[in-house]
Amino acid sequence: MHQVSHVIGLKGIGGVQRNFIEYLENIQTDDDNQFKHKVYTTGVVDSEYCVSVDVLNIKIIRNLYLLVKDLVSRKTIVHFYNNLSSFKVAFLLFFIPVRKLIIHERGTAWNQPVKKGFITRFNARKASVILSNSKATKTILIKKFLIPEHKITIIYNGIDVNNKCIIKNKLEADSDVFKLGFIGRLDSPKGVHILLEAMQYLKKYKIKLFVAGNGPLFDVLEEQSKGCANIIFIGRIKDPYDFLKQIDLLVVPSIREPFGNICLEAGLCRTPVLAANVDGLPEIIENHVSGELIDPTDNITIDMPAGALKLPEFVVDPVTHEIYEPKQINPQYLANKLFELSLKTEELAGYTEQLHKKVVNYFNLDRYTSELYQIYKNME
Repeated sequence: MHQVSHVIGLKGIGGVQRNFIEYLENIQTDDDNQFKHKVYTTGVVDSEYCVSVDVLNIKIIRNLYLLVKDLVSRKTIVHFYNNLSSFKVAFLLFFIPVRKLIIHERGTAWNQPVKKGFITRFNARKASVILSNSKATKTILIKKFLIPEHKITIIYNGIDVNNKCIIKNKLEADSDVFKLGFIGRLDSPKGVHILLEAMQYLKKYKIKLFVAGNGPLFDVLEEQSKGCANIIFIGRIKDPYDFLKQIDLLVVPSIREPFGNICLEAGLCRTPVLAANVDGLPEIIENHVSGELIDPTDNITIDMPAGALKLPEFVVDPVTHEIYEPKQINPQYLANKLFELSLKTEELAGYTEQLHKKVVNYFNLDRYTSELYQIYKNME
C-alpha cells in the first residue's frame, strides 16, 4: 500500500484547514481507501481541530527526519499544502532527490512578490504535480511566476454536504432586522474596512452587520466602527454554519480571494452571497444567477498596521483572465447594493437555491476526494 504524507499548517482556523480536516475524516471512513495517510504540521495544532490520525510536528528533529525519508521514498507521495512560495521548503528540497511531490497552491502565491519568484519557480520544478484550487490560482502561477501550464491541475475544493447547518447561538432577536454577515480573518486582503465604511451610509435603516473573526486589523476596524451601532463584532467562532444559517446575506468584499470556501458553506446553508468580482469568487458565484457580484473600481484606502498581511501586487480579472493591480469596491456603491438587496428577499431566495444545487452537486467532498485520489493513483 502506498502512503500519502500530508504537510500542512494547522494553527488557526481557515478554509484550507477546515477543508483538510473534513477530507481527512472522509477518507478514514472510506472502505475503498487504497492509501495509508500520515500528517506532518509546522507547529501546534489548533485546539478546535479533532484529527483522527497522528500529527507529527516537523519542528522536532526526529519528525523532520521522517519527512525527509518520505520525500526520497518511491512508495510515498508527499503532499504539501500552500508551500509553493516557501523559502524553507525550497531549502529542504534543494538537498533532497525528491521522488513524488505534490504542491497544492491555495492562495499563498498572491502574497509572494515577483522579485522572489525564483523560489516559487524552484519549488515548482521539484514538484511532480502542482494543484491549484481555482482557475484564478492557475492564472497567477502562469502569468505572475511563469510556471508551465502543463504542470498545473485544477481541483476545486469540496465541502461535507451532509452538514446539518443547525442554529446553536442566536445572533439577533429582532426578526425585522436585515442581518448582514462577514466571516473570516480580519486582515487587509479581506476588505472588511470597505464593508464597515458602507455601513456608515445605512445607519438609519434596520440593517445590522455581524462580523465574525479575529486578526491583525481587529483594533483598527473596531476603531473605524465607533459610533455605528449597526456593526457588531462577535469574535472568532467555532462553527461557521451556525453563523451562516442566521444571517440574511453573506458579504465577501475581498480585495483578493483565490477561491472563497465561505461561499460554498453559505450555499450549503442556503444563505445568499454578495461578493467582489475578483479572482476565484466568480468561479462559485454566477452574477444574478447564484448570487451577486460587484466590480472593484476604487484605489485601496487602508492603513496597514504591524502584523497585517501585505496587499498583493496583482489579482486576476475573471473576465479577461489577465492580472492587474488590486482595487477595492466603492463603499457607497456597496451600501446602495446592500440596501437594494435587503428589499429583494424573493430574488435572494432564488439565488440561494441555485447556489445550494451547485454546492451539493459539484462542490462536494466526494468529488474532491475522487479527483485527488486519481492524482495519487497516477503517481503510483
